[in-house]
Amino acid sequence: MIQLHPTPATNLITSAAVLRSDANRLAGLPFPAERTGETETATEPARWSELDALGQYMFQASRWTRLEAADELRLGRAIKAGRNADGSLTPEANACFDLLVNSNLRLVYHAAAQLRQQRDEILELMSAGNVGLVEAAREYDADLGFRFSTYAFWNIRSRILRELNSSGRAVHLPRNIHEQLAKLRKIERELTQKLTREPTDSELSTGLGCTIEKLASLRAYQQHGLSLDAPVDHESDLTLGQKLVDDAAETPAEIAARTSDNELVRFLLRGITEREAEVLRLRGGIDCEEHTLDEIGQKFGVSRERVRQIEEKALKKLRDQIRS
Repeated sequence: MIQLHPTPATNLITSAAVLRSDANRLAGLPFPAERTGETETATEPARWSELDALGQYMFQASRWTRLEAADELRLGRAIKAGRNADGSLTPEANACFDLLVNSNLRLVYHAAAQLRQQRDEILELMSAGNVGLVEAAREYDADLGFRFSTYAFWNIRSRILRELNSSGRAVHLPRNIHEQLAKLRKIERELTQKLTREPTDSELSTGLGCTIEKLASLRAYQQHGLSLDAPVDHESDLTLGQKLVDDAAETPAEIAARTSDNELVRFLLRGITEREAEVLRLRGGIDCEEHTLDEIGQKFGVSRERVRQIEEKALKKLRDQIRS
């Protein structure tokens, strides 16, 4: 499975071939022995020793062919079929489990690299991400019909963000967030000069081309120095770290929208009320324009805070369903 310590490249190639062979016997998956163009001579042990820990991890991850959606489903079902009464796996099912994990190692790196830039920091976060990947493989239910990689990435990101939150460290935001913050500062200066007063939230959001809620999130990053312990706003006990755990990774609604999988949509919507589903639809802009909390509150005749509570309750239900 996942290895962060040095391993001879020849052994890595052999283990990959053995796992593919074992998994093929149980799941009937047509995996090639090697990725196109790669040979043993291109991965000799001397070159392996020159890599740092992160380089070795990424080199190992590159040895595994990415799975097609159908292959992920077949592996997941094979793992489920090979699970013993005590929860352990048969040797063949364990090979499928290892193949599912190893073929998605890249997801761990990509999730960590979005929040850190230094190699040692990325590797540190990847330890938490690896736990999330293995947990996702254990919990994955292929009978629901959606891709393992989608579910796994969400789980990996949640694990990494919880690790950051528990340690109280600041989040290193992706470049696009920093660009949006720079744009916000520029528009604030321009509007202040033009209006000879501080611009309102409505004027700023119009200038940015975003919703009021998006503007509030950007200001939270700006005002609190990106501390994970900082509250999102004065009306809530929710911290930025907790919000990132919930919001930075794909939400269940985003997964459903991206996969366009009817079975997954039915699964996610099970257990939430019609009002909760409608709030999520309006907030996410599904088949409509994105709505603010105030706009939805006016539609239902309730306060902005009540809409926020309904949204949070619905999202919690969906997350619990994904993890159960």
